[in-house]
Amino acid sequence: MLAPLSWLKDYIDITIKPKELGERLTEIGLGTEKITKTDEDVVFDLEITPNRPDLLSIIGIAREIAAIEGKKVRLPKIKTDLKKIKPEKKLPITIKTDPKINPRFTAIIIDEIKVGESPKWLKDKLIKIGQRPINNIVDITNYVMFELGNPIHAFDYDKIAGHIIQVELAKGGEKFTSVDGVTYHLPKDALIIKDAEKVIDLCGIKGGENTGTYNETKTILIRVPVELPQITRRTSQHLGLRSEASAIFERGVNAGGTLDALTRTVDLVLELAGGQIASDLIDVKPARHALQGIAGGKDNFEPWKLKLNLERLNKILGIYIPQKKVLSILESLNLSPKIVKDTVEVMIPTYRNDLKIEEDLIEEVARLYGYNKFPKTIPQGRIPTPKIPYFRDYRIDEIIKNYFISAGFSEIYTYSLIGEKDLAETGINPDKILRVDNPVSREYEYLRPTLKTNLLKAFRQNKPNFTNINLFELGKVYLGKNLDEAKETYYLSGISNEKNFLEIKGLLERLFSDFGVKEEAGDLIEAINEGVYFEINYDKLVKKANFQKTYKPIPKYPGIVEDIALKIPANTKTGDIIKKIKEQSSLIIEVSLLDEYQDTKTFHIVYQHKDKNLTNEEVKEIRKKILEALEKNLNIEIK
Repeated sequence: MLAPLSWLKDYIDITIKPKELGERLTEIGLGTEKITKTDEDVVFDLEITPNRPDLLSIIGIAREIAAIEGKKVRLPKIKTDLKKIKPEKKLPITIKTDPKINPRFTAIIIDEIKVGESPKWLKDKLIKIGQRPINNIVDITNYVMFELGNPIHAFDYDKIAGHIIQVELAKGGEKFTSVDGVTYHLPKDALIIKDAEKVIDLCGIKGGENTGTYNETKTILIRVPVELPQITRRTSQHLGLRSEASAIFERGVNAGGTLDALTRTVDLVLELAGGQIASDLIDVKPARHALQGIAGGKDNFEPWKLKLNLERLNKILGIYIPQKKVLSILESLNLSPKIVKDTVEVMIPTYRNDLKIEEDLIEEVARLYGYNKFPKTIPQGRIPTPKIPYFRDYRIDEIIKNYFISAGFSEIYTYSLIGEKDLAETGINPDKILRVDNPVSREYEYLRPTLKTNLLKAFRQNKPNFTNINLFELGKVYLGKNLDEAKETYYLSGISNEKNFLEIKGLLERLFSDFGVKEEAGDLIEAINEGVYFEINYDKLVKKANFQKTYKPIPKYPGIVEDIALKIPANTKTGDIIKKIKEQSSLIIEVSLLDEYQDTKTFHIVYQHKDKNLTNEEVKEIRKKILEALEKNLNIEIK
């Protein structure tokens, strides 16, 4: 929202410097994005929050300045009393509207006007807020909208077919050309105005080209409505069409301000375009309107009462604000406060429809009192050191997930509920599984005791589209056959048609090694098979994990490397051979299988001493021990 200082000064005396004013406005929640200085003026670019449509007007901003400066706002002088007018000439108009979709319709007709160029003062004000002057009638409606915050539209009365105004919801697909000359196909339930033949207005957003005000216009119908926020926003989003008017209606317009806006518009039209009033005041509104959530559902065409408990105010804010200061703040906001026992009663003006409950008043007091005046305190108490029963360290989960993703797997999430058919496919007895008493369907009847069923299902679903499939899931399984035995356990499972058994085995061994799990690793594996499916008890893995690392300095002395080819008897495990080799000397720091052919396997051995260079004689003695041990224990001979 752009607010020129010169325009603000029309309504309030401002003596503080622009920079300081911008800072003060920011302190009370009216963010100042930019201050632009010119030779003759200063323009504030203010950030307006969605709950404050009243600040989408110059007078609304002037009220905020008045509140922080302790001054009064000068409202525009009204010359015409529309409620008492007795027009000599009454032009016919038929209004058909429904308060459920159009809560208030305030309008009047002015005849014998002269459309032309606006005076310089009016054009200058509009230009400073980024508006393009068009003609005196359109400029007046824009000026009053930015001045008071109520959108206004002027129709060419003579172009309204049948002199009928019908406010209704669009059926969908109607063509509408806006005053900008752009044609739209309207969505269903957009709020529109039709005359006897055509759509002439997209309510709350844009007026129609077919009834716009141009140089030949002689008679106008001025309309100041109240539109429903949800209808305006839905239509605006569907069409991708926004306007200054829609921004106000989406937030909630001042429902009690339509008559003031109309009167101000009429005064300016009579002053700048001439003419005479040619109808009675039209003000269609129900006793109880359709707007929701304002003043507890009460009629907000008139101010409403709210109460503020002073003790509760201080309790919620955590500080003591003297009663006199509270009353001063509420008075500065034009809320007319008065003390009734231990509470303050206020009257909420209709332009502040964001003030609905007591907490809103508490926020206003805190805002104007100044958040910077609240004492800075550190939260009291101690940080709990014992872990809560359901504590879970998700950092370990992320390590596991990234580990499998790096190995070429894709993570999936599946439902915890499965069907009897799923159990049958994996050979699980339904009688030994936890069952839901009131399942939503037979497909979601049992709590899964394994991740395998859903992994197999996901595998089959992906098989027609992908050649290589590698999937894994980390999730809960539910064990036991009744509530007394039931327990939840996290499992880690995977399935692959690309990696063979040895690759999966190696992957898991590397995982256990990185997690510091060695001898007891086999207890964690619930299943691993040649269909290359595996399942691990993840909770056990986390409990046995040891992330403490022992770091050793890099040896100063080089190692001696040699490869030994051995003739291996059938059914001899490679792991047993490597273990037996390492047992022969602490100087053997690495043993790995280098190659194999038929009954021959070649092992890569590294010898190294941390304090000196090894000699060939020393390595020869170790090699001799290795060969003797292998021959004696495993019946292995050197090739």
